[in-house]
Amino acid sequence: MLLYYFIKYKRFDPYLRKAVQDLVQKYIPDYAKIGTALPSANEADMVKTRDFWVSWYGSPYIKRLRELRTNVIGQLVAITGTVTRTSEVRPELLFGTFRCLDCGTIVKDVEQQFKYTEPTSCPNPTCLNQHDWELIIQRSKFTDWQKIRLQENANEVPSGSMPRTIEVIFRNEIVEKAKAGDKVIITGIPITVPDISQFSTPGIKVESRRDNNNRRVTELGSEGVTGLKALGARDLTYKMCFLGYFVRPNEAKARTSYSNLNEEEYESVEHYLQTLTPEDRQELEMMKSDPMLYSKLINCISPHIFGHEEIKKGLILQLLGGVHKTTPEGINLRGDINVCIVGDPSTAKSQFLKYV
Repeated sequence: MLLYYFIKYKRFDPYLRKAVQDLVQKYIPDYAKIGTALPSANEADMVKTRDFWVSWYGSPYIKRLRELRTNVIGQLVAITGTVTRTSEVRPELLFGTFRCLDCGTIVKDVEQQFKYTEPTSCPNPTCLNQHDWELIIQRSKFTDWQKIRLQENANEVPSGSMPRTIEVIFRNEIVEKAKAGDKVIITGIPITVPDISQFSTPGIKVESRRDNNNRRVTELGSEGVTGLKALGARDLTYKMCFLGYFVRPNEAKARTSYSNLNEEEYESVEHYLQTLTPEDRQELEMMKSDPMLYSKLINCISPHIFGHEEIKKGLILQLLGGVHKTTPEGINLRGDINVCIVGDPSTAKSQFLKYV
């Protein structure tokens, strides 16, 4: 994979193709030899063309998912968000080689436009085939493909709104570079693909027609019209996806925010210790050095109930296992503690909950 810094090469768009070619010929001499020297007939089957994929990073135009509109389709931009779902890596057909089932003519390198695409017609002038084709897998070109779902960060969602999501397509070397839960910055281009889900709507397709008496009837025998679905509105339905070229974790802002958060927590602890009396501080130090502190805390939970130490341990961990926190994205953690106890009847569940 060839990586290019976006800001550095932004001013040299007309010369980009020549620069990439010179770079490859300089650092990959074997590839240059393959491109310049023609192999012999015996070596033709042994030569394997090396593929190079260009990726851009460092784009200054970082957009939110809500800012993606049709005016940026096909433009190189960067988006940020949180990965919520990843698919398995699958092979994707890039260029297909087809065989005509009528005359046997081979059609090479048919580009696939985000869907299975066959040749429109047979190049043989004596053949009129347009539909009967066979894919030759051994002579077609495949690449690794993965689809992830990216959701906008929690701090970017307006109040009262649902978070937006978009499907991102990864190819070749950048697959498996992001996993669910990662906050990432993805550089690529927005694309539009047909919304196939609109074509798989279950049910009977009702169409209207006119009978001999010039009355409008439907296939179900009742009067009415089909609506927009029969007028081709579904054929105009597309959805926006994102073709990612490069992905990197968005950790700089989070690291700074976490460091500030830790400093604030440390200052709050120091402020609380200053409000304590010397006797209280001494008692806390003694409790801190007590090896039996955990057992003593267990005995303090519902002392009028005998046994059930595991339940008491669970209650302590739920109540004292953490404090209220606010993440850099504005998410509140452990704000309201909910305790659930599951057990047989007459096992003092209600007594435990009353004590909590």
